[in-house]
Amino acid sequence: MIDRLTCLLCPLGCELEADIEAPGPDARMPAGEHPAEDGVDGGGETLIVDGRRLWIKGHRCPEGIDFAVEEILRPKRNLAASVPLAGTADRMVSVRLSDRVPREMMFPILAEIASLRPVPPVRRGEVLIRNVCGAGVDVIATRTMGDERPA
Repeated sequence: MIDRLTCLLCPLGCELEADIEAPGPDARMPAGEHPAEDGVDGGGETLIVDGRRLWIKGHRCPEGIDFAVEEILRPKRNLAASVPLAGTADRMVSVRLSDRVPREMMFPILAEIASLRPVPPVRRGEVLIRNVCGAGVDVIATRTMGDERPA
């Protein structure tokens, strides 16, 4: 099955096609020999990554290959959210992760963030949760919220 991706690593925004085969003895075909499937041209590049053959087509720079490999084999995402300040439900502070995390970590991290109730004042860039869920990234505030009370 061929995946269609739009590369996000440079301004070109290349439309990529990628295909992956399961590990096995036939996964060692020489580069460039992707068989045509359902009329799809067999051009592009073939790489062996983690014992799996990955075929990539449509990239105009090397970053397209890196993007396709990560997106197909080890997809990562960033996350931004808002959480209420302690003692109130109507004053929110925005937060984000310090780096991207594996996609399968998103829901456990969201659950941790949902339980967060920072005590004001909160400063932009302040780490609110270190190494959230053991993912190696921090949850940081993206907005300064003082301890002043609304009039």
